[in-house]
Amino acid sequence: MPIRKKDTARVLGLLEEYCTKLREPEEQQLKTAILRVMGIFKSNLFEALLDIQEFYEVTLLNTQKSCEQKLEEVNHMADKWEKSVSIQNSELAHSVCPVEEREQSSSEASGMDTGQISAKTSEHPFRSISLQCNPAQHISN
Repeated sequence: MPIRKKDTARVLGLLEEYCTKLREPEEQQLKTAILRVMGIFKSNLFEALLDIQEFYEVTLLNTQKSCEQKLEEVNHMADKWEKSVSIQNSELAHSVCPVEEREQSSSEASGMDTGQISAKTSEHPFRSISLQCNPAQHISN
């Protein structure tokens, strides 16, 4: 059964409600563990995975859409995700992160160029999506 965003939001609400009921000292470890899970559900990566799954099911598996429509929507989503990633990357570049500092100092010590690393991670895997069309689909549409 596929996971939907509304299901995730509902589960988060239930987990929050459950956490408010955990007040005893022996329940604090459970509460902490649940809060960790909630943090994962709220993370950007988890949200992106839900977006990808929903996009796959709604767009790519839709037999009512032609290959051309799917291609147009895939390119639109790739552009949207690329813009989102570039905005997030520029926001991160303006804030100093201890992990970045460690990576920079370790790469300087090893003689690596940090620009090469960021260029590789900024590439977007969805940009090169190609669709395989079922010839029968064109006949029926």
